[in-house]
Amino acid sequence: MHVFSKKRTEGDIEFGMVYGGIALLALCAAHFLPILSFFPDCVFHSITGLPCPTCGSTRAVERLAHGDFLSAIAIQPLTSFCFLAAVLYFMYSLGALIRGSCRICITFTDKEGTVLRTTALVIVLTNWLYLIINL
Repeated sequence: MHVFSKKRTEGDIEFGMVYGGIALLALCAAHFLPILSFFPDCVFHSITGLPCPTCGSTRAVERLAHGDFLSAIAIQPLTSFCFLAAVLYFMYSLGALIRGSCRICITFTDKEGTVLRTTALVIVLTNWLYLIINL
């Protein structure tokens, strides 16, 4: 793993702004709109009787939008933490953009990338097991 700072150059895509902005828009929509009525029930759950890996995400986002963090985490931990991380990354990216300061960048070797992807898969499967046990 290599951690370094990088000055923003013209044309750089601020992924923190993009993903964090999407998360903030989703939270605003969930706060002001009845989003739970917009989405159908989970087809996977209807067919199998088991929750899908993302079951409860809409309800979790709706709870996050209303400030009920513990309930959101209990419903769908992975989605809740991802949304919170995206919002924090948005604030970091916005601050770096406004100040014109360097951004922290991290690169990984191929082996480290494989370990990270494997870890992400284990986290998703663990979250799914949590949903199966608790829903």
